[in-house]
Amino acid sequence: MSAFVDGFCMCLTQFTDEQVKLIKEKLNMYTMGFEIKPITTELVATEYNLPQELLLFLATKKQDGRMSPRSYEQYYSCLSKMLYDLCLPLEAITVNHLRMHINRISTDKRTGKPLSQNTLDQRKSIIRSFFQWLYQEEYISKDPSVRIKPVRASTKPRDAYRDVDIETMRNACVTNRDKAIVDLLSSSGIRVEECSRLNKSDVNFDEREIKVFGKGSKYRTSYIDAKAVVSLKTYLDERADENPALFVALRAPHERIKPSGIRMMLHKLEKTSLINDIIPHKFRHTMATTAITNGMPIESIQAILGHSQIATTMRYAHVSLSKVKRDHEVYMH
Repeated sequence: MSAFVDGFCMCLTQFTDEQVKLIKEKLNMYTMGFEIKPITTELVATEYNLPQELLLFLATKKQDGRMSPRSYEQYYSCLSKMLYDLCLPLEAITVNHLRMHINRISTDKRTGKPLSQNTLDQRKSIIRSFFQWLYQEEYISKDPSVRIKPVRASTKPRDAYRDVDIETMRNACVTNRDKAIVDLLSSSGIRVEECSRLNKSDVNFDEREIKVFGKGSKYRTSYIDAKAVVSLKTYLDERADENPALFVALRAPHERIKPSGIRMMLHKLEKTSLINDIIPHKFRHTMATTAITNGMPIESIQAILGHSQIATTMRYAHVSLSKVKRDHEVYMH
């Protein structure tokens, strides 16, 4: 501290020696017992290792058949960020810690915009499932996530594609592969991950069936229309590679196309076709909406989409106003 006072007093050249001596004595008196350090902007690393319980939780979910590779990545990313953010032993985490963390992640760091309510609820659900498991397995004595409740977004239905929208997309496709993907998604309503996993051997052209490996590591049968059959055959006939995958990258070595590759292709198609909101999930909405409008029983739609709960199917299948009017005329007149 004395060195600090000496250094400070050297700057007081406009004062007399007597005045400097007096200032020095006062500073020494008032700063006695204090330590002054320079301000630094360097990051201080804290030692924190992810608890083993996190990996045990993920392994349990995976072994139970309830976690796809993509879900595994989402769970690991969400929970590891939370644990690094809080930097606390599991038993020490309280509901207020979780609330503070959720508040911090409620904004997208890249765009500065609030996350959608569905995305935030998804992350809350992952956090709750982790702490519920910890409590059930007796790793913690109290579940701090009990009072973390989801706030469901409004159930405003997503608009389905019109027939003219699908045709516009098809005409805007640059390759036969892209057209086959559009026809497959629009007629079958399968998920983009399921589309990526399809092999050529999974397609039965005579029966217009596809064997789909879906959520929960379960197989189901979905169906395609005649247009999809034709476009798939056209695409496969021009293929010269030996890859068993149904859809592959356009460039050598023609590896299986990833879900991100399909999304990227649809994003480019959005620009060339001038159709807004071309995303894989909207094809599922379109397929379900078209099916229920044409009179398909909701139980059949549930089986095709691979939903374990019919309530989930009802969120996808929105009855058009024209069908409501038509049914009213049939049953009320």
